[in-house]
Amino acid sequence: MLDLPSYILLIPAIPVSIWVAWSDMKFMRIPNVACFALFISFLIIGPLILDMHQYGIRIVQGIVMLIAGFFATSIGLIGGGDAKFTAAMAPFIALADVIPFIFIVGVMSFVSIALHKLVGITPGLKGYIKDWDSWNAHGMFPFGVTLAGSLLAYLLWYS
Repeated sequence: MLDLPSYILLIPAIPVSIWVAWSDMKFMRIPNVACFALFISFLIIGPLILDMHQYGIRIVQGIVMLIAGFFATSIGLIGGGDAKFTAAMAPFIALADVIPFIFIVGVMSFVSIALHKLVGITPGLKGYIKDWDSWNAHGMFPFGVTLAGSLLAYLLWYS
């Protein structure tokens, strides 16, 4: 089934997600401007593809996730960039799809960690990116990779 809003939301989500994943792997940091770009793209595109009720609900989702993310960051559960990116991507997820999205995040967590470890033990691959901060962040994982991949997987799956 073709879901045109999801396809349209892919337009800004793809470049921003690639940017977030790369930045988090290289610098262990998600730029604020990437989060703003994603959220502002929804503010602009949302009213064109969704009814105002659905648009409003999705904006509220972003606000709720921002508040929850700040709380989670303040007690050390997640990084600040992860919290802000989660809030920025929340409007891209339909409220009815939250449970399937959480499942996607769980699967993508395993996939991204496994791929990170696989690249880390592959001499030919790691040589190109040996100076990236994610290889030296002991006890930490660049979760922006997982979040970005989950957003894209969701938008592609539900399109």
